Amino acid sequence: MGSNLKKGLFLVTITGAVTAFPHTVQAFDQTAAEQILPQAGIEEVLSDCYLSDKKIEVEDYLVPTEKGEYLDMAFANVQTFLYIRSEPTTESEWLGKLYPDNAAKIIGPVGEWTKIQSGTVTGYVYSDYIIIGKNADQKAREMVSQTESQQEEEAFVYAESKEEEAARLQAEAEEAARKAAEEAAAKAQTGQAIVDYACQFIGNPYVWGGTSLTEGADCSGFVQSVFAHFGISLPRTTWDMENVGTPVSYDQAVAGDLILYDGHVGIYMGNGEIVNAINSQRGIGILPATYTNILTVRRLI
Repeated sequence: MGSNLKKGLFLVTITGAVTAFPHTVQAFDQTAAEQILPQAGIEEVLSDCYLSDKKIEVEDYLVPTEKGEYLDMAFANVQTFLYIRSEPTTESEWLGKLYPDNAAKIIGPVGEWTKIQSGTVTGYVYSDYIIIGKNADQKAREMVSQTESQQEEEAFVYAESKEEEAARLQAEAEEAARKAAEEAAAKAQTGQAIVDYACQFIGNPYVWGGTSLTEGADCSGFVQSVFAHFGISLPRTTWDMENVGTPVSYDQAVAGDLILYDGHVGIYMGNGEIVNAINSQRGIGILPATYTNILTVRRLI
């Protein structure tokens, strides 16, 4: 077929296509496929056809424009969280939560409420608290670009269902309890180590103003030197020791706590006893923890 004939047939074909779909080219909405003519003029189309000497279908040029990849996404625009509800009303049951910047897919019309799907949760969110449209598309692209792997599944975080939240909170509580138990065990072990170390010096002399565990120490000097062995620095006098660490009640005292009296201090051993530098007659020894009025119990570990 000659070149002029090819051009003539192509003009007839494209003219018919444009005549048949005048409104499709000019008008569209958010739910319909967006179809427009290419920005290149018809002369360029025909020139491409002529130079390549191949058949070019009109449909190749009357294709939908490239839609924003993430225009069907929404992002939570909140400070705390946004409920996903079973119905478009605040009285309905909540099914899950979107936390700040959590992502969702819009699966229903956008009005006062928007139906979305995020993670395992499908329901309604109040539209005032989500980012949608071009702003959502731009935000999604930025989040993907900021992800090291640039993989969508790693760029976006989705909603948490009510059941998932309950499971997470339970797991967190169990983990916190486990860590607390481990910490308590470690502290108890350290406290017992302090007591065991201090008891090595039972029978050694009491020396007023002294700090030597072997040559002699007074009550505060004894306590100061024992704790120094474990890397814990204490002030020199009982009056200053009254403010160290954390105060606890006597019925909560554990091995390694300090028990302070008026002008005296000892290390709680457990079982209602303290190890301490008693006086010049008795030296370093053991006394009942309640031998006199207790001013305060201080926990250092």
